[in-house]
Amino acid sequence: MNHLPADVARTLDVLLPEGHPLRAQLPYLRIESSCACGCTAYFTGADAVTGAEIVAEATIGCDGEVLLFAEGGRLSWLEVCSWTDPKLTLSDAARHLLQEPGDPD
Repeated sequence: MNHLPADVARTLDVLLPEGHPLRAQLPYLRIESSCACGCTAYFTGADAVTGAEIVAEATIGCDGEVLLFAEGGRLSWLEVCSWTDPKLTLSDAARHLLQEPGDPD
């Protein structure tokens, strides 16, 4: 996953533990587009999201959650949903999921 941004790679590593059937796709993923605020990364493009399903999710304390979507068996996008301000980013999700110091709590 060295071709993915560190926050995306670290978040995917937690959401798809060893043995997860979709983990085999990780070495081949590329970021096609992302949100400017850092909350979303699309692997297959923004136009290919209809019919997507959530394949992994985790809460980020009481501040939000991170969701991983797949479409047709292919990982399609990773998104952080914030329930509070300031808005959470994928870096925040990675820190929280890996229990590293820093916000959010």
